[in-house]
Amino acid sequence: MIGRIKRTGVAAAVSLAIAMLAPAALAQTQPAPQQAPPQGNAAAPQAANTGPAPNDTELKNFADAALDVQGIKQSMQPQIASAPTADARTKLQAQAEKKMEAAVESHRLSPKRYMQIATLAQTDSNVRVKVQNLMSPPPPPSKP
Repeated sequence: MIGRIKRTGVAAAVSLAIAMLAPAALAQTQPAPQQAPPQGNAAAPQAANTGPAPNDTELKNFADAALDVQGIKQSMQPQIASAPTADARTKLQAQAEKKMEAAVESHRLSPKRYMQIATLAQTDSNVRVKVQNLMSPPPPPSKP
């Protein structure tokens, strides 16, 4: 596939996104006050890393993909940790990375776009709140 991102980069970005988007971690994170960049060019690299602002559909797809990726990571971590050799651990990590990449793509996001939205969720409190809300389970229906 043209433009495919290295699997290790995807796994690192996915792990970072999960760490940053985990509900417990987010509950403790205080949004930083918005500051103007000191120079006009200072914001250009950040904009290039996050791509265009995600729409509501992309945010929903991202939240669903992040939950799937988190589940894959949690299910594979014990196997990876108990692997008898470094080679076995490497093979299990590669399997986990393939599963995580497939999960992201199954939610109609490229790994690159997933990473862009993850970066944006880390740096933009409005996007972070939207993603948190999408990742939270809906409240149970009230019975009259």
